[in-house]
Amino acid sequence: MERAEEYLEAIYDIQKEASKVAKTSELAKILNVKPSSVTEMLIKLRDMGYVDYQPYRGAKLTRKGEELAKRIKKYYLALCHFFKDYLGIEEELAEKLSCELEHHITEDVFIRVCRIISGNCNVCENCTQEYISLSDADKGDYEVIVAPSYLEKIGLKPGEVISVVDDEIETPMGRFKIDESVKKFVILSRF
Repeated sequence: MERAEEYLEAIYDIQKEASKVAKTSELAKILNVKPSSVTEMLIKLRDMGYVDYQPYRGAKLTRKGEELAKRIKKYYLALCHFFKDYLGIEEELAEKLSCELEHHITEDVFIRVCRIISGNCNVCENCTQEYISLSDADKGDYEVIVAPSYLEKIGLKPGEVISVVDDEIETPMGRFKIDESVKKFVILSRF
């Protein structure tokens, strides 16, 4: 299904950029394959209900195809943002990794990535995640949603309620100052 999803994503990009039907020759160029391979895949995608395809005219996504293409694109953008802006991976490698992983992650994994990047991302039109990173947290009480496992030793772990006080946090184990470079990896929900 991975290859089929690449086609759907390419058709989606063509439709979004130019509001037109995706031609076999365009897809062959974008995907670096022979036009005959494109035709073969478009017939398969039509049979699966993902595209409306007419030989010599091109292909257009059906509602089912557009939904899948949008989901794959959303996964790609979120992963790319996570790799570049949170892990500091260079753009070319981040794009390559995102392209490979977008076909294999589940919605649950996507939501977990969203929890980390929420509040600092523009992937979705309407973000459903109501989380903030510790670096953006004002004074108050929060539930920890995501935190690096090595912070468990100071009581900073998922499910724990903490308080943000000035530039420190208070957990059941005491008060601690967290390095700024680590704060963005601690995701909180208002308690």
